[in-house]
Amino acid sequence: MRVAAVVVNYHAGAVLADCLQRLLACPELGELALVDNGSEPGETEALLARLADPRVRHLAQPDNPGFAVACNRGARMVHAPWIAFVNPDCLVEPDTFTRMSVHAGDEQLGVLGVQLVDAEGRPDPASARRDPLPRRALVTALGLERFGLEGVHLATGAGSLVECDAVSGALMLVRREAFVAVGGFDEGYFMHAEDLDLCRRVRELGFAVRCERGVRVLHIKGVSSRRRPYRVMLAKHRGTLRYFGKFDAPRLAWPWRVLIRLGAYFRLGAQLGLGILRGGR
Repeated sequence: MRVAAVVVNYHAGAVLADCLQRLLACPELGELALVDNGSEPGETEALLARLADPRVRHLAQPDNPGFAVACNRGARMVHAPWIAFVNPDCLVEPDTFTRMSVHAGDEQLGVLGVQLVDAEGRPDPASARRDPLPRRALVTALGLERFGLEGVHLATGAGSLVECDAVSGALMLVRREAFVAVGGFDEGYFMHAEDLDLCRRVRELGFAVRCERGVRVLHIKGVSSRRRPYRVMLAKHRGTLRYFGKFDAPRLAWPWRVLIRLGAYFRLGAQLGLGILRGGR
């Protein structure tokens, strides 16, 4: 399997070097597109000079057009049949793509994710998800999944390779054919929910979305979002509502649509208020 990686950097700091070095150590990696979203001048040039790897292509953007836009631009810079979209705070192992490549021969496979874990090895439940239908989202938001109710997360003990509706965009391997067929990420998202959107559209074309839980990758969350936490909250809110408006709102009667949107704004207000009380910036 030949893989091209796309890494979008937004002030990721020291972890970016570790991320890139680990990716370049993977034997399947033939290309790497690093897209800088509004980084400071010279922020990554020294790192790229130190790496001095001809597989790396660098796109420095003067502003931050959003994660989806940057991913699409990075994807146009590479040509491999599989594109790995990797957050700069995801640290792969040299055999990560080797172990994922076991499934590459299945022509039905459109998107493949992995089991993301934190520094203590705890699995991230967002690694494999169901579509966030309103009732599922409510179950998850209220913490009712632990009582056996169906939320947005799949149970973690469901075997190695699992069929799912979506995988985390922190690390997702996408068949180029499927990515091109759906037109890439929806650039109407700034950040958050664009991975859910892409997986849903890929499935609508008949491709499968799966998560290989036997492959574990360390994900250090929040490296970039710590700079602008309130902007991240707002972007997540907008992304969630865009996803709802595209896929699920048309199937609901208008009172339910209004109630769900009001609930989303209430939740945003509560998050912002809690952030202020905790002293966030």
